[in-house]
Amino acid sequence: MKTLILMRHAKSAWDAGQISDHNRPLSDRGRETAPAMGQWLKAQKLKPDLVLCSTATRVSETLALLQPNLPPETQVKSLEALYMALPREILTVLAKVKEKDKVETLMVIGHNPGIGSLAHWLAGQGDKRALERMKEKFPTGAIAVIDFDISSWRDLDGEQGNLRQFMTPRELAKE
Repeated sequence: MKTLILMRHAKSAWDAGQISDHNRPLSDRGRETAPAMGQWLKAQKLKPDLVLCSTATRVSETLALLQPNLPPETQVKSLEALYMALPREILTVLAKVKEKDKVETLMVIGHNPGIGSLAHWLAGQGDKRALERMKEKFPTGAIAVIDFDISSWRDLDGEQGNLRQFMTPRELAKE
C-alpha cells in the first residue's frame, strides 16, 4: 500500500514586479494558508517519508511553511523536472523513487495544470463529492491524498487510486 499526497503550491503574488515566473513568491494569502494546510496534514496524521517539489520560489516557500508540521526525518528533494511539469513528467519522476528507500507515503508539491490533472487521472475511486470537487477545480494550496494498492511507485497508473481526502484552504477555513 502506498499513499501519494499531491499539493498545489500556495497562492502566489502576481504583483511581485518584473521577475520571472520561476522566481514569483507567495502572496500574503499564500503565506497565511500554507501553515494551515501543514497543520491539517499533521492533524490527519499524514507523514510523508519523502517530499518532492518543484524548484520554483513559490513552491520552496510553501514547503518551508509546511515543514514545521512534517516529521523532522522527512527527506526533501527539489527537482527542476517538477517545475510546471505535466502529469506524464510527474509520473516519470515518481517512477524513479527506489523501493530500497522504503517510501510508503510520498508528497509532491507542484503546479497546475499538472498536479490537478494527475490527481484527477489517478483517483478512480473515493468519495464522489470529493472527486467532483477535485475535478472541477484544484485551487492553490489544495491537497489530494490518494491511496494505491501497489508495491512500487513505478506501478502507478490511471484510475487505480482511491481518493482518501481532498482539502482546499477555503474549505479548511470553514471548519
